[in-house]
Amino acid sequence: MPLITRREAAELSGTTLGTVNKAIEQKVLLTKRRKGRMLLAPEDVGALALLAQTRVVLPVAVKRRIVAWARGGPEVNAELALDGALIVRMGPEVTEAVRLAERYVQLRERLVEVNPEVCGGEPVITETRVPVRSIARLIELGETREVLREDYAHLPEESFELAPLWAKANPRQGRPARPWATGKRTPVSELRPHVPAA
Repeated sequence: MPLITRREAAELSGTTLGTVNKAIEQKVLLTKRRKGRMLLAPEDVGALALLAQTRVVLPVAVKRRIVAWARGGPEVNAELALDGALIVRMGPEVTEAVRLAERYVQLRERLVEVNPEVCGGEPVITETRVPVRSIARLIELGETREVLREDYAHLPEESFELAPLWAKANPRQGRPARPWATGKRTPVSELRPHVPAA
């Protein structure tokens, strides 16, 4: 099974990157290293979602126990008793997070291609020259599925489902966007505040 990045795990589980990093640091989640990157299994998304719903500060050993139980794929509404009074229940939203993560990985593997010979290595929809981030941006700006289907009839329907989630989980690296490229006018006085001489 293909693995997911820490950012993808955070996005799919509805937690933050800091939460994921802390779980890795505490060895609550175990990572696999590939090409210098720490990657997680898609099943870890359910464990992260379950931990996020547990709004109680838990010892690391208890977190590890919850994660081991969640990775076993318990049924919806299954319960894990922790120290008598505390019970963790596998809610439908946790099961849905795991299903979403598995679907995301399948779509990502099938639909996202990175080739230095195509669009300078920008991630594109497989066998096209359409950047994934461009589709995500159009959706973010409110473009309807009907218009996208018409404009990009050659793209698989799942591309429109995958693009926004992939773009959030894989932000552009490097220098931030230039403020003058957004079309928004910003007065010079706001770019560099004036400091009166003493």
